[in-house]
Amino acid sequence: MQEREKIRQLFERYRSGQCTPEERARLHAWLNRYAGNEARGLDDLKESYHAERSLKKTRWLRWFPYAAAVAVLTFAFVWYVAKDSAEKPEPAIVLQPNDVAPGGNRATLTWADGRSIDLSEAESEIVVGSEHISYASGSEELVDLADEEIIPLVLTTPKGGTYQITLSDGTKVWLNAESTLKYPSRFAGEERVVEIEGEVYFAVMKDPDKPFKVYSRGQQIEVLGTEFNVTAYADEHDVKTTLVAGSVELKVNASGERMALVPSEQSVLSGDKITKRAVDVGPYIAWKDGHFNFDSTTLADMMKQMSRWYDVEVIYESGVPNEQFSGAMSRDVSLQTVLKLLRISGINYRIEDKNLIIE
Repeated sequence: MQEREKIRQLFERYRSGQCTPEERARLHAWLNRYAGNEARGLDDLKESYHAERSLKKTRWLRWFPYAAAVAVLTFAFVWYVAKDSAEKPEPAIVLQPNDVAPGGNRATLTWADGRSIDLSEAESEIVVGSEHISYASGSEELVDLADEEIIPLVLTTPKGGTYQITLSDGTKVWLNAESTLKYPSRFAGEERVVEIEGEVYFAVMKDPDKPFKVYSRGQQIEVLGTEFNVTAYADEHDVKTTLVAGSVELKVNASGERMALVPSEQSVLSGDKITKRAVDVGPYIAWKDGHFNFDSTTLADMMKQMSRWYDVEVIYESGVPNEQFSGAMSRDVSLQTVLKLLRISGINYRIEDKNLIIE
């Protein structure tokens, strides 16, 4: 118990940014040690969590909003491992019974006449050039653009899929799972216009003479050169635009109201009403770099991300538990690895085929 208490105190210092390099190294070493026998380590943490929670309920109620200790520690461990091994070959994921593999590079490219091709899962990005569309690696040409005709195109990712594209003007676009980007083979006229659904990140190439416009559910976004994330899933009530760099101006379709954003601001469109707030952009853009990043995220919102990335249906047998989680981890792990933290927080689940059932 004494060792666990020391580690918990160390982690609190880490969360508040007060860890010295030596303390950070000690915490890292402890996390690695528990990774060697994850099941036993998680059982120990669960025992510690419930024991102290029953003895010091008030203290745990104050501390728990950080996110159950192991939830964050498990995330922190996987994040560290992913960071330290970023340049090493990834071992194949070995799935246990009733487990689900993570998503990957999956997308479909569709023409206006209905023709389509499934893009290679071995590639991660396509590039719209002056003469053809090809994989960023140059391995294959997908679409011939030799003539002068502008071709309307659609890039779509399924549940469990993500992909990148560089548009004809050099703008880079990342699509999260279950998302769509409608764009032309080249931009003509005085504007560069695209349309999206789902979640999409933009790094827009600056062109003062040709504004870049993004149409999503209920709003228009106009920029010159900037980076921002838009979350506009059809099954979510709000449309969120998070600005990372530069500036954007939004226009609400229903009311015509306009709003400008500066970096680290987020607009929230609810129906025809729009507001903005200051945010830490990290949790909203981590997906494009292959991470989950939760910051006091509700279980319901966390499960939406799990559903899309692992292509599972989430079913609540007894209502939605009122819990929050914080921490970061790689998205390149199996579903069971992510969900271990739920049991530690006293939330039970089971996986049946493609159904994730919260008991």
